[in-house]
Amino acid sequence: MSIRKVLFIVNPASDGGRTLERWQEVIPKLEKAHFEYDVTLTTGSGCATRIAKEAIVSNQYDILISVGGDGTANEVINGMMSCSHESLSVPSFTIFPSGTGSDTVRTLGIPKDLDGFIKVVEVNDFKKIDVGLATFTTTAGITQTRYFLNACDVGIGATVAHTVNAMNKDKKSGKAKYFRSIMEQVFKFKAFDADYVASEKTYPLDKTVIIAICNGMFFGGGVKISPVSKMDDGMLELFATNNVSKPRLLEIVSKVYSGAHIGHPKVKFQRDEAFEIKLKKPQLLETDGEVCGVVTEVKFKVIPLAITTLY
Repeated sequence: MSIRKVLFIVNPASDGGRTLERWQEVIPKLEKAHFEYDVTLTTGSGCATRIAKEAIVSNQYDILISVGGDGTANEVINGMMSCSHESLSVPSFTIFPSGTGSDTVRTLGIPKDLDGFIKVVEVNDFKKIDVGLATFTTTAGITQTRYFLNACDVGIGATVAHTVNAMNKDKKSGKAKYFRSIMEQVFKFKAFDADYVASEKTYPLDKTVIIAICNGMFFGGGVKISPVSKMDDGMLELFATNNVSKPRLLEIVSKVYSGAHIGHPKVKFQRDEAFEIKLKKPQLLETDGEVCGVVTEVKFKVIPLAITTLY
């Protein structure tokens, strides 16, 4: 399939501002690429969503490319999905990774080197992938929705994401930031009680520290949270700890980067098309690394094969 035009949506603030530096190195190679392109820089939170919407309405582009981390990609996906219910042609989507976490590209297998990435765009092979939808109620009683591509969680993971986002100017690598924050929160974070619902059955969680809902395999800068997740199988995966002590939590953390935590006696793992989480005490929620706020209840569902991506 021939490519009419590509739009790069670049978050210059991503990865502590290093994305803008990298982008200056990208431009000379793009001049030799076999496709037309435009570039738009984001200026703040929500900007990538607005740009994606405007790009779709303009009907000029075959591919939207998010340049940044998982949060930038999340904003672009939310802009695209907001147009999916209208009579508009929605472009293909992919990510040029340049963020703190860049976990989504690990599952999708998108090349991280520029030459390999440009070849993927030029070849223009594509496949359909699932998108998740989180509907949540804040402590103020307001109900909101957020699409996600990779993973969401309430508890320690959201607190880690909040901490890492606040470390934006730290020159450490994204993986190092996440690891440091995870180890700090293992000792500081207070466990909470919750219930989750799957296929109309309620399951209690006592003294849990995290409830994650996954469409992709990785989060938290390379943590292999859900090794069986596939983005095109019409399913979501739930991972949660249950009645876990600090020593046991450390044991789980030591296994989670390789995915060996699945089957641990203090880990709950379940697959379904939808989940509902009911919290006994409000917790932070994050979607694709972006903190949505303190919530009391969250419903998750999968939207099968909702987006076309390059690979």
